[in-house]
Amino acid sequence: MTPANGLAFDAVIVGARAAGASLALLLAKAGWRVALIDRASFPSDTMSTHVIYPNTIARLDAYGVLDRVMAHRPPPLYTAWHHEGRMFVAPHQPIEGRDWAICVRRITLDAILLERAREAGATVFENTQVDSLIGAGTAGDPVRGVVATTPAGPITVLGSVVIGADGVSSTVASLVGAARTKVMPTETMLYFAYWTGAKIRNTQDFFFEPPWVCAHFPADDGHHVVTMNGPVAERAGIRDLEAFYLEKIRSVPQLWARLEGATKVSRVLGTTRLDGYYRQHTGPGWALIGDAAHFKHPAGAQGIWDAFESSRVLADGLLAGDWMESYPAWRDRESREFYAFSKHLAEPPGDEGLRRTMDILIRDADLARRMVDVWSRTSRPWVDVIPHIAGMDRIAGASIDAVLAPFEMPPVDAAASA
Repeated sequence: MTPANGLAFDAVIVGARAAGASLALLLAKAGWRVALIDRASFPSDTMSTHVIYPNTIARLDAYGVLDRVMAHRPPPLYTAWHHEGRMFVAPHQPIEGRDWAICVRRITLDAILLERAREAGATVFENTQVDSLIGAGTAGDPVRGVVATTPAGPITVLGSVVIGADGVSSTVASLVGAARTKVMPTETMLYFAYWTGAKIRNTQDFFFEPPWVCAHFPADDGHHVVTMNGPVAERAGIRDLEAFYLEKIRSVPQLWARLEGATKVSRVLGTTRLDGYYRQHTGPGWALIGDAAHFKHPAGAQGIWDAFESSRVLADGLLAGDWMESYPAWRDRESREFYAFSKHLAEPPGDEGLRRTMDILIRDADLARRMVDVWSRTSRPWVDVIPHIAGMDRIAGASIDAVLAPFEMPPVDAAASA
């Protein structure tokens, strides 16, 4: 098939943020002709977790963009938990010499990654909306391109494979009929705003005020991310979100003291729509990566790492020619434990469990490090942490299988058990 616009590529990637731009970079460096399409114009912000842990910092270094990110001056951050006047602070296990995290707004990170993909040879279409796919995505009619609308008019872009890297509301997933499965309802919502002029510490601080958690993340270019996380059931009763957010932040004296003289420079952003899910990852001529394929509650702060890791694995599979088997197998194998842990993270905290946990983590620096290393994926919840904190198995679940059983039950069995 000859495209009307003369645009033919080895891969067409829909979504040019962390997942799409990193995949485009990897494929372009390998010599593939890559089209990268996004409905936004960059730099552009998006709702996201912002924290990047040592494992992900190492990936930025490998992409050749870490110096550009650090030029925006995100401070190195250790992790601090606060509860009932007590706290602990812990570093991470070093990865390539770094035992700290950073917080970077997506308006900064995504633009840097996109520019690096361009430099590697990707052809970028900004402000371009994908309208339809060429091909039904079946064995007899595989996906082989997209029809999209640019500011100058419609274009047809052909590719040997089309990849949806376009987030939770993925257009590609919708067009191929990749429905959400193993849906994990959330019990908590998450809202945040950007601030400038706040007092800086080299910590990301979590203030536990059950059933709420507020947090402070010093970020890039003098910005700060200040969040509130609480029971999703309360959202319907909040009439003025801006006022409620400020009241909640003021209720935490240690946090509010950091914001004395600071300026809130954004409206309150966030959502209650944080249910976890999987989607079918691949089909004839198409694949999904990042949040388009699999989503976990943002309390786990895994979105950017998942974007990078899924793009790496899919890139390896595309180059080897076994992507339709190797990529889904990797996802199913590697995602289960953190998906199970995300159920715990998506539940409102309680004072009793936090007291026990803080008692132990304050006394045991090694265990405290292993706890924070869950987020950088160098320790495993049900191996390195949960068995060592009395009662935590009752809160987080006795095992991965036990937590996930209700979500992995075949639909016919789930209906029969209702």
